[in-house]
Amino acid sequence: MVSIDVSALDSDLKDDVVTFIESKLPVKSDKDGDLISLEDKSPRSHVTSPEIRTYMKRFLYSKDMRKQFRILSEGGSLTFVKQKLEKEEEEEEKEEEESKKKSADESSKASD
Repeated sequence: MVSIDVSALDSDLKDDVVTFIESKLPVKSDKDGDLISLEDKSPRSHVTSPEIRTYMKRFLYSKDMRKQFRILSEGGSLTFVKQKLEKEEEEEEKEEEESKKKSADESSKASD
């Protein structure tokens, strides 16, 4: 059994992590607050912590959040940890978000 601490993630992403991992690996999950426990579906299959960690990384990559989070493992438990970004990267992300908002505003005004 492997446990995952998802307290650092947003609420909608917490559920997405579970469905993503269950779709990729033969595991079943139990959610208790911010702690998710993953167990093998059958006694024949054995899913290890490194395999789950790999799919957690793939989930972050699919959501384009690989630079924002990292995954720490300690004796069978995995934890999402928010990375400290350098000032330059933070500024770039803010600029990207602002440009996305501006383009969305412009497109909505153009459709009106």
